[in-house]
Amino acid sequence: MIKHLLALCCTCFFWSVCQAQVADTISKDSLGFGHIHLQDVVITGKQMQSLSASLHRLSQVQMREQKGNLLAESLSQLSGLSTIGMGNSIVKPVINGLHGNRILLLNQGVRQEGQQWGVEHAPEIDPFVADKLEVIKGAQGVRYGADALGGVILITADDIDSHKAIAGEINTIGQSNSRSLTLNGELEGGVVAIPNLGWRIQASGKKAGNYRAADYYLGNTGAKELNYSGTLQYQQEANRWEAYYSHFGTTLGIFRGAHIATAEDIEARIAHGRPYEDYAFSYDIEAPRQTVTHDLAKLQWKRQLRGEQSLEVLYAFQHNHRKEFDLRRIAADDTPMADMVLTTQNLDISYKVKGLSVGTQTSIQVNNNTPGTGTTPIIPNFDSYTLSAYAIQQLHFGRLHTEGGLRYDYKHLDMAGYRYDYAHPNADGSLNQYLMTDNRQFHNVSGTFGILYHILPHFNWKSNIGLAWRAPSANELYSDGVHHGSGTYEVGNKNLVSEKGLKWVNSLIWNTEKWQATVDAYAQMVYDYIYAQPHSDSVRQTIRGTFPLFSYEQHDAFFYGVDLSASFTLNEQLGYHIKASLVRAKNTTLNSYLPYIPADRWSHAIQWEPTYAPLRNAYIKFTHRFVAEQARYEDGTDYTAPPSAYHLFDLVLSKHITMPEERNLQVLLSVNNLFNTSYKDYMDRFRYFAHQMGRNIQVKLSYQF
Repeated sequence: MIKHLLALCCTCFFWSVCQAQVADTISKDSLGFGHIHLQDVVITGKQMQSLSASLHRLSQVQMREQKGNLLAESLSQLSGLSTIGMGNSIVKPVINGLHGNRILLLNQGVRQEGQQWGVEHAPEIDPFVADKLEVIKGAQGVRYGADALGGVILITADDIDSHKAIAGEINTIGQSNSRSLTLNGELEGGVVAIPNLGWRIQASGKKAGNYRAADYYLGNTGAKELNYSGTLQYQQEANRWEAYYSHFGTTLGIFRGAHIATAEDIEARIAHGRPYEDYAFSYDIEAPRQTVTHDLAKLQWKRQLRGEQSLEVLYAFQHNHRKEFDLRRIAADDTPMADMVLTTQNLDISYKVKGLSVGTQTSIQVNNNTPGTGTTPIIPNFDSYTLSAYAIQQLHFGRLHTEGGLRYDYKHLDMAGYRYDYAHPNADGSLNQYLMTDNRQFHNVSGTFGILYHILPHFNWKSNIGLAWRAPSANELYSDGVHHGSGTYEVGNKNLVSEKGLKWVNSLIWNTEKWQATVDAYAQMVYDYIYAQPHSDSVRQTIRGTFPLFSYEQHDAFFYGVDLSASFTLNEQLGYHIKASLVRAKNTTLNSYLPYIPADRWSHAIQWEPTYAPLRNAYIKFTHRFVAEQARYEDGTDYTAPPSAYHLFDLVLSKHITMPEERNLQVLLSVNNLFNTSYKDYMDRFRYFAHQMGRNIQVKLSYQF
């Protein structure tokens, strides 16, 4: 299989054609060995960033259009990114077919640690805290640590301008589908009495009711959020300090049609393809539901030493509290069925000098299930300790820039929890419980090597090969129970070993005044790939109902594909953009297709910016999206075949109004699913029982001062 990997990756080089979002700015003298200005070599999240990795970021226009949307929805505007989740309320990002614990989220320079192991556990991050959303495709385990097999998502805020007395922004967003209202406000400035001290406060709130498919409501799918954050930044000569705190809080309803009483009812509902019940619109959120809070606190110190040397220390504390409520036999009983508290402490130390970066990272993580729920937790209590060290070196030779790095990670895991003994039921069919304890150690080496080569003006080649790994998560090892949000029953496998992934990404970068384009071609071998396999002929019946059974398996897997993104300025008023993604994935051990891999997709848009004076600083954009049917599917391995292909159309109208005293007003009207198409997506776990969201009209007002 390694031969296949090398052959395919060599082919990837010839397929590659350009990365617009991270275009290099090169003077004509650069080919004559003059100065080269690289936009790729930037500081993101206060960390040295890879120059050979495939980096994509949302443009400022995309950031404005995506305000108020879920994080994963916003990121799906980039080629190669899609989503997996439960309907339209809970979605997670997917990079080149990988998701969950194979994607590392870096929130304000801190590795996000929550209960992200669940498909229905969306990232506990308020997108309003981000001024930049960036994605690094590829195995980035050296700089960012274990779990970064698929890539890294960087969520960062701009530095505070402490010279301004006060500045701010107010956002108001309303949408027709779910009749939601989102409010956001942000203030920042400096302190006259303390020069170089900057402050920022931000808060957002959201309320949404049941969302609607093309011709029916989905019951109990409302949501409400309250989030806030604060930042202090202080610069004193060679020292820079930053203190940051954020709180994320949400309550989400879970579609009632996914919690079903009997196996026969499951089969009937899947065959019917939509709910039997007629739900009305409501803002009420009843059981089943989730209540999640996530608190993050960060202290960071950076000192500029002599010459090009710098030292950076970061400490972070995170507290994640997840409660999941289900229907109880006593209607008035509001005791959660799951009550999990996860605390994580991180300490990162890094030293940089002339292209060399070395560092250490440590973490302590404790997961506790709060007693008194009356149920056996789906995952047990556990303690986890990690320690790692890394080194990355960048070298420059005229038009050729290289980087390489090594990293070592060690992880220790202790667990204890009760489990049902399904192998030895009692005579009456009831089950006994037993105490299960386990102690596991995982360790591995990660590596990376990459180049950036300037072939011609506006035309550059990137190539990066990375080795990354991740230890199996607690749910993959030990889960045994109802996965509340997805309406499934999951069984772990305590014999799982670590995943190891070798990924090669090639990109050719082209950027001119009229053309920007990219094709990222990639191939990845994942040894001991862990996945939850649905069993089409198996269900698990509990006192809470009957649920489809998923169990964790492990085999070698091979991923490869191509991501395309291109923009062309037709004339002063018209622009055209297209993006497409194709991913292929096989279980090489069994020579079969893997479940839950995104189908082929592409979209294109035409944008008109009128030059007529009253309509200047405005644009109209019309988008067509297409998602193919997932034909790479094993018959008999799922409860129903993948849904049909679908076409969707979107419309955006935007107007920017400049006001006196450096004030601005942005007015945006968008219509998603313009023709109210009824469709299902293969990556939606609710596709067994319901369709995706129908037409949705959004009005967004953004006032900056």
